[in-house]
Amino acid sequence: MQEHIKPRFEVHKLEGTAMKTIAKPKTDKKGTLLGGFDYEEVEVDAGWMVYFPNGSSIRVWTEEEMERQGFLNDPHLVNMETGDDMGAASHTSLKSRSEQKEIVTKSSKVHHVT
Repeated sequence: MQEHIKPRFEVHKLEGTAMKTIAKPKTDKKGTLLGGFDYEEVEVDAGWMVYFPNGSSIRVWTEEEMERQGFLNDPHLVNMETGDDMGAASHTSLKSRSEQKEIVTKSSKVHHVT
C-alpha cells in the first residue's frame, strides 16, 4: 500500500495590487452607529494565495494574517489517507518540481522516470 503524502499547504505571493471592498459601519457626525455599512473600493497589495492538498485555496491579504494563520512557517507533510502529520516538508515547491520535470523531459530525448 503506497501512502499518499502531501504538504499541508503551499503559499505563493501574488504580484502587484488588487481592489478590495472595505465595509465601514454607518455613523452620524457624532460617531453614533446608525446601522448598515458604507462600502469603499481600495487598492491594496495583492496578498498571497494559499493552496491546500484537497484542491481548495484561499487568498490572504496581509502579512499579519499570514503569520496568525501559521502560513509563514514551513508546512508539514500530511498523510492524506489517515490525516497523520508526517513531519517537516522539504523546501522544494510542488510548482517548481513540476516545472523542473517539464524542462527535463522537453530537453531530453531519453525517457526519465521520476
